[in-house]
Amino acid sequence: MTAAPDTADIREVVLAHGRYVWRLLRYLGVPTRDLDDVCQDVFATVYQKLDQLSDDGIRPWLSTICINHAKNYRRRARVQREVLVDDVPDSFVVTTPDVSLDRARKHNELLALLDDLDEERRTVFVLHAIEDIPMEQVSKLVGCAVSTAYSRYERAYAELEKKLRKP
Repeated sequence: MTAAPDTADIREVVLAHGRYVWRLLRYLGVPTRDLDDVCQDVFATVYQKLDQLSDDGIRPWLSTICINHAKNYRRRARVQREVLVDDVPDSFVVTTPDVSLDRARKHNELLALLDDLDEERRTVFVLHAIEDIPMEQVSKLVGCAVSTAYSRYERAYAELEKKLRKP
């Protein structure tokens, strides 16, 4: 049995990568209202498995953990027939300047478009187009051939482009 990792180690991981984990989970379909809980679950997994960190680096490892937690979250939400949407309070809309409001609307539109993609395409698209992870690494993270990852990306891109062109 291995010793538990030092709490300073996990603190460093959370401080260095917390924003990345939060952002990735959001783009992978976890609603804002549940992000703190799912992030905590991710870092609980990180804490339990920190001694298993490979030489590939922490970002790919964290990405894999995030992908799995987001997938499990979405699966549970489907079973519970929960609608995965974010509620924006009226006070947020009223007190936000036009530029911020426009940005928030575009962000919400992107999230809605991503929600319409199937899980495999969405994951590849988010990792490559939004998180700027090279496709070779994306294919390893999702467990498919590079050509399959490119195919999923291209299909997601085409699907998003088609939806954006609709009047």
